[in-house]
Amino acid sequence: MIILLNGCSSAGKSTLARALQFLSEKPYLLIGIDTFFHMMPTSYVGFGDKADQGFHFIPEHDDLGPLMRIENGPYGKAIGNTIPKVIQTLADDGHDIILDEVLFGDESLNRYVETLKDHTVYFIGVMCDLKTLQEREILRGDRALGLGRDQIGRVHTPERSYDMIVDTTSTSAFDCGKAILKFIDENPNPQSFRQKETRA
Repeated sequence: MIILLNGCSSAGKSTLARALQFLSEKPYLLIGIDTFFHMMPTSYVGFGDKADQGFHFIPEHDDLGPLMRIENGPYGKAIGNTIPKVIQTLADDGHDIILDEVLFGDESLNRYVETLKDHTVYFIGVMCDLKTLQEREILRGDRALGLGRDQIGRVHTPERSYDMIVDTTSTSAFDCGKAILKFIDENPNPQSFRQKETRA
């Protein structure tokens, strides 16, 4: 089984994932886009001298303040194509997985839908209001300012359909985790990925 947490930077996905691991009676492997960032040479991520080939952070600014946009170069796109296959391999071997992702467009989502079609996937939207996102970026000190604001409107598009939505703005990771596990217990056949397969 796979719990796919989708949300923008600083939405609380990683903390929620760790809460799910703690609360669940069975073991979940936690993997996500940050896992692959840490596997890559640092020069290919962020502001590295080869980041235009990997995951390139591009600072911008508008009337509301700083923005930070991420663009994928050819190596970054190759990594993105590989991640669903890694998840599939782990799931094929019988591992339960929590996947921490930031899915911008339908292309990346559809890649997961196709690759994981033989597995049970709960597609969970992790929401947080913009003010709280911005405060978390400042207080954590390890986040690029403006990253969440750039992503928030692109990660949760109006046409995106989830099995469940949680909001970490004022609800703790433990309470969100308990709600997700309760939903899973009561809904053994999640429909979001199934519906996307039918439309494909």
